[in-house]
Amino acid sequence: MNKEIIRLGVIGQSERSWDPLPREIYEISYRIGYLTAKQGWILFSGGRDGVMEAASKGAKDAGGITVGILPSLDKKEANEYIDIPITTGLGIGMRSELMIQTVDCIVMIGGKNGTLKELSAAYMNKKPIAIIRGSGGAADSVGKILFEGKHLDERRNVDILFADSPKEAIELLVPLVLHK
Repeated sequence: MNKEIIRLGVIGQSERSWDPLPREIYEISYRIGYLTAKQGWILFSGGRDGVMEAASKGAKDAGGITVGILPSLDKKEANEYIDIPITTGLGIGMRSELMIQTVDCIVMIGGKNGTLKELSAAYMNKKPIAIIRGSGGAADSVGKILFEGKHLDERRNVDILFADSPKEAIELLVPLVLHK
């Protein structure tokens, strides 16, 4: 019997010279990648820097497989921990949508406007979502606007779950993706 391989997508902020990734966010991201690989799952991300790179490094350090869905046609854009760079030429917005369509579940760490777009796409596509509390940015703000404390709107497409640690995020997602 073949074991189903789960594809976890990590979403969160990129890193820029004027906006470096805080150490605590790096550590949370690294741990998500590490635990994803230890579950035997494949880590998907936007494949570049920031949260994506830290999570990819964590997955690689745990012997996992990483896939980067890149916005350009240049596979050199991928961070050094990406095993499978998928070049799209779609730009950041459409690349994000492609990643959301591909994965089984999402973990959100920090983030800004682009991460909110990915969160909305995951919600609309009924993907299980775990948000890490205390990771800053959009992850710490979105809870204030949720309908009934767990939905983006009255459609109630999927419960948005909150975790206080990477370990808890994975634990929340396991029953949702293994028992579909």
